[in-house]
Amino acid sequence: MELDRSSLAIYRSIFPDDKKFPYTRDRIGQITRHRSSLDGSLFFDYVLREIAHIEDADRLYPPKNVAALRVLVTTIMEKEELDKLKRDSFIYYLKKDFDHAHPRSDDAGSYARKALVQPNFCSLMDGLWALDNFRFEEATILLAEPAITPTNPHKILSALIHHAGPTLGPRLATTFIQATQTKLNTDDSIRDYFTALSATSIESAFLYQRTVPESLQHELFTSLIDHCLTVRREVNALKLINLPFTPKEQQMFEDHIRHSNLPAAQDTLIIKQMHQGQLDDALAAAKSARYQNEPEIGGLNWASLARGLYLGIGPRAANEETA
Repeated sequence: MELDRSSLAIYRSIFPDDKKFPYTRDRIGQITRHRSSLDGSLFFDYVLREIAHIEDADRLYPPKNVAALRVLVTTIMEKEELDKLKRDSFIYYLKKDFDHAHPRSDDAGSYARKALVQPNFCSLMDGLWALDNFRFEEATILLAEPAITPTNPHKILSALIHHAGPTLGPRLATTFIQATQTKLNTDDSIRDYFTALSATSIESAFLYQRTVPESLQHELFTSLIDHCLTVRREVNALKLINLPFTPKEQQMFEDHIRHSNLPAAQDTLIIKQMHQGQLDDALAAAKSARYQNEPEIGGLNWASLARGLYLGIGPRAANEETA
């Protein structure tokens, strides 16, 4: 009974007003769906587990009733592993849920000022709350602040890439990594960042793949080729053939293209060979049976281009054919 009175006193010291309980069935359902999408763990779950050592965070949050909220609040406030600043930061996160349900209130801000929670900790919790609520643009702005040390940046990167949308996600992901100067040291995070770069800058993605561990370079290089031949192909294929390949990269490019079934893959190889002055190779490819029966588009196909190449190379090609 004494313990119950103690938990009630702690709860009332933090939530003195009888505001409407924010965790409605719909709200609980939304939080649960977001947790599932984020590989079974909210960012709030993560900090409760890793910093507060509350292993059953996903059971305690979101609370299904006032009694459950009292248990969560008491658990946080009585954790010996936490100093006052961290305890107050976690309570600040819960206060944001109340503000979300009561848009005209500022319980979170009032609590932070009263408890003297430092602004950078408020911004960090604001950012994590925004991530958990799929407000990704808001989260990126908050977490990219110079005074912030993001919690689990690899998970943040993954969330931005996989859940912020095909256009917005890559832009936010590259902004976040570059602003925070996060060192990516797992294969998955390197792949995620490379995916974001490929969607925002072919040239940046190409240069980045040269910096990753050698075990990943071939995979990323060939995936960039496939990306250029499938996404905005008319623009990206041209960017691809103008990249300054090393001899090793040129060989990887040719090997991958020759075995590719993607439309325009072989065309790209021929153009790249022409671009690099490998006219004999380009002529041999353009004259192959694969291209001779293509229909003309605008009066032109690879058969006619092959004839033009042949005439351009001139006697050298004729001598090589008779040799």
